[in-house]
Amino acid sequence: MRRLIMLGAVVWYGAALVGNCDGSEPKPAAPPELGDVAWRRGLELAAQAARKDGKPLLVLFDEVPGCETCKGYGRNVLTHPLLVEAIETCFVPVAVYNNIPGADEQTLKAFKEPAWNNPVVRIIDAESSEPPTPV
Repeated sequence: MRRLIMLGAVVWYGAALVGNCDGSEPKPAAPPELGDVAWRRGLELAAQAARKDGKPLLVLFDEVPGCETCKGYGRNVLTHPLLVEAIETCFVPVAVYNNIPGADEQTLKAFKEPAWNNPVVRIIDAESSEPPTPV
């Protein structure tokens, strides 16, 4: 009986780790380039959320999949718990992949960001313009 209870606890805990205790699909693992931040995808939808929440956007332009520099930035910078908390609390984070066609490519062009570049972070307002420089 004790082994059965232990087995049940292990199965329940394992299911909780992959996020499907409620029968939902497991959440896919985030690419290493993005670290632990819950990045949104799609600048316009993120801007709508930023307007609603009254927060600026933190836009990450990054290769996904990316080079070792991009993966290292995700693993070493974007996994620090204090940084992750600050990004998710103070901003609406949005990731723009700088190496794929489509909407991300259009966003790159609008911001004059080069494709296949190392990680670039911008803080912008919900209207997708650079904030004024503090005096």
